[in-house]
Amino acid sequence: METNIERVVKELLKKSPFIDFLGIELLAVEKERARGRMSFAKAYQNPYGSLHGGALYSLADTIGGSLANMCGNAVTTVEGSLHFLAPAMDTEYIYCDATLKRRGAHLITVDVEISDDQGKLLDCGYFTYYKTEFVLAEPEQ
Repeated sequence: METNIERVVKELLKKSPFIDFLGIELLAVEKERARGRMSFAKAYQNPYGSLHGGALYSLADTIGGSLANMCGNAVTTVEGSLHFLAPAMDTEYIYCDATLKRRGAHLITVDVEISDDQGKLLDCGYFTYYKTEFVLAEPEQ
């Protein structure tokens, strides 16, 4: 059963024109994990025919941030690192899986992995988010 905070986090993404432009979808978000995807669209490709690194970074930051929002407060990105291991090509979708590493009083750290339709690991990294005072919803225990 979907919790209130899960609904709030999913609805939050629908308010962003940038996330809408990239076609990022939040497929699942829980207390310690999130999964999302974006299509492999020509509009997001670099001159070599693979997905542009900026689009991949945006996917990772969006899904990682959605997981960080599960604390119940709005978050903002402090830093992020994404290691580009293989080009994103020849796939219908690009997936991002985010896993909670640490939820502190002020900082939330998330690991991310990006893969293609076949499950091939394309990118990995981590993001750190700052938990603001703005309450989105009370998280369920």
